[in-house]
Amino acid sequence: MLHFPDINTVGFPLGPITIHWYGLLEIISFVIATLWLIRRGKMPHWHWRKEQVVDLEFYVAVGAILGGRVGYIIWYNLPYYLSQPVKMLYIWDGGMSFHGGLLGVVLACWAFARSHKDHSFLPTLDFIAPAVPIGLGLGRLANFINDQLFGRVSHLPWAMVFPAGGPQPRQPSQIYEFLLEGVLLFLILAIYSRKPRPAGAIGGMFVLFYGIFRFVAEFARQPDIQLGFVFGPFTMGQVLSVPMIILGPVIIWWAYKGGFAESPSPAESTASIKTVREH
Repeated sequence: MLHFPDINTVGFPLGPITIHWYGLLEIISFVIATLWLIRRGKMPHWHWRKEQVVDLEFYVAVGAILGGRVGYIIWYNLPYYLSQPVKMLYIWDGGMSFHGGLLGVVLACWAFARSHKDHSFLPTLDFIAPAVPIGLGLGRLANFINDQLFGRVSHLPWAMVFPAGGPQPRQPSQIYEFLLEGVLLFLILAIYSRKPRPAGAIGGMFVLFYGIFRFVAEFARQPDIQLGFVFGPFTMGQVLSVPMIILGPVIIWWAYKGGFAESPSPAESTASIKTVREH
């Protein structure tokens, strides 16, 4: 049995402002993802300029925050927020849903493609998808540091006593999710996306494998206290992941069948010609 390490949730003070590890890791993940995408954008089959990547990241950040908050309100604590609607705006108090954030990112990519005619919707989703696990992984580490979203009671050798979880040892589910949704998912998507793929295929891979990894990890994670188990032995996170597990293979199959084929944008046409010449 392990004991939760004595970690100060405050990263460092910056004058009158206190920088917490959670916010710091989110900023770090945003910077790493942006720099990595700028580098990848130079690859022949992507052809993204630096300013386009930065612009896209802004759209995605806004979509993730708004979608994550709305998703949490609707799926995880709707009665509470209906009784106190002003607290819907209290994002600093916590309460974000990945599945809602994912929908927000999809809408953000659609809005970006509408306003940037040189990149179409599905290739934009495919471009951003491999970078998402960077934020997911560091976000799970932040959950661990904050002593939140810990696992169920367990007597495994690596089970840990979390201060907020009572005296019983629990599974460090945040670390499981860091390894699955962060490290492993990043490796799968980064390797798969190194070569040109049909439009929608990379996004489909993200949907499939995130759904699988989240569904599996939820068996170790403590259900949300206000919800408990929502469908037999399954949590809300698992219920929301099932459509992803079903939809992911359908998206990939349809992409390889050419079902998402569309007229390429000028930038994508140039990238395709350049790729053919270099091969």
